[in-house]
Amino acid sequence: PTSWVVAAMSALNISLSNALTGAELSSITARSTDTVFHLHAAVAQALGGNKGFKLLLADVILEPSSDSLEVAGLKQDVALQVVACANRARFRRIGTACPGSHGYHIHDTSIRRMHANELGKFFMAWHRGFFGDSYDSRNRYPAQQTGSPCVHEVAIVDVAQTTPEPIEGPWIRDHIDVPSSSPLVTVPGHRGWMGVLGLFDYCPVLAETASGIDEFGETASIVLRGSDGSSETLWRQDEDAQLLEAFGGKLCRTQGFFSKERFFVLACLQADMSYVLLEGVLQRHDDSSHSLNFNKWARQDDGVITCESFAGVEFLGTDLAETAVFMHVGNGAVAIFPLNTLKGRLCLSEEDSGRCSSVGYDPLTAGIYLFLDLFSQCEPPCKVYRIRAPECVAAVDLNYDRSSMQLICKPNFEVERYGEHACVLGVAYDFLTDCLIALDGEHGFWSLPLKDARSQEATEEGDDTHLEDLPED
Repeated sequence: PTSWVVAAMSALNISLSNALTGAELSSITARSTDTVFHLHAAVAQALGGNKGFKLLLADVILEPSSDSLEVAGLKQDVALQVVACANRARFRRIGTACPGSHGYHIHDTSIRRMHANELGKFFMAWHRGFFGDSYDSRNRYPAQQTGSPCVHEVAIVDVAQTTPEPIEGPWIRDHIDVPSSSPLVTVPGHRGWMGVLGLFDYCPVLAETASGIDEFGETASIVLRGSDGSSETLWRQDEDAQLLEAFGGKLCRTQGFFSKERFFVLACLQADMSYVLLEGVLQRHDDSSHSLNFNKWARQDDGVITCESFAGVEFLGTDLAETAVFMHVGNGAVAIFPLNTLKGRLCLSEEDSGRCSSVGYDPLTAGIYLFLDLFSQCEPPCKVYRIRAPECVAAVDLNYDRSSMQLICKPNFEVERYGEHACVLGVAYDFLTDCLIALDGEHGFWSLPLKDARSQEATEEGDDTHLEDLPED
């Protein structure tokens, strides 16, 4: 029949070879009526799912389009050359965390990231209250009906461990218990996340005051709380003569950060709200006991940490050679703290960062990623800018230039429906996958491969084209 002849004539055999070496990679069959979009999808499948390539037809790039192969010039069997390149940088949604299943609600408490000594973890912490013996067996009725006092504690969840898909429906994420198997750490006391310095082998490291754990104040001791509820004292202020002499026992420890064997702690002096950065070593001994010793500290100059509250300060990480600590010090400003002195200085000001809400850091290149929260706009809700570190400059000497800021992607983060309507709750670097991971305002969990972001050229401000928008076969 004539239709068979036409179909046979429209079939194309396409061979694929490496544009640099000439080595044959694969071959595919397509129809002349297929679109160039479909051709790219077929080539990606033939190359094992790799989408980081360009196709050359007679030394001309064959860009993805809705044109048919015949219109694009593929009218007979043809050989295409493949040029390997990085994928376009974009955040991919990898799941949804459900802190609501563990008692989080935006009206009741703020949520923030909690650092740990283990790689590949993304802990978030918040305060919760309930009536009853435990949260799992809690009584949902008001205290005056139950006769029991309200119990307060800090809940800490590794949102990277389990990211179940959300149950659809209004209010579901914040008001209904969604089953979750995320490992959960709890700390008794009405402290919010203040005084929980971090997690060491899943055990919270706590800054205790002389009067107890239910208030923020001068740190009398630092303890490690075991999974069985036991407490081991790691450090006591009255036994540290040097720190006692330097600050008179007035330091209030606020948060910590682990970097291999080092443990950094940010503290403040409430009298003038100045800041002190301390470096110590938290060790596990052969007899399973632990100890913490601070061997270096430095009081920071005015203007280094610019936020009004220590709640806005976030440890970002160290450079690859571990010569400096990088810290988001509020409203997009970034400071560098050389490890030989711990005296910080601003390397990116609030003004130059655009007063962004969150900052990501690439320890392999010392690149900075700025998350500009645009929740007041319909779309996009967020823009991510990259500032590359200057070449051949030591980490301790880095300064980031606003003129080199480049827009690399516009992630479709969801905006928080209550509270401050933020679209980014937390950002972190994951050493295990070499990705920036982010938690959006509705607890969506996202991942940005930095192998793509490092080589991504600047995206035009008006360019709303995304790879995820391309049609699939």
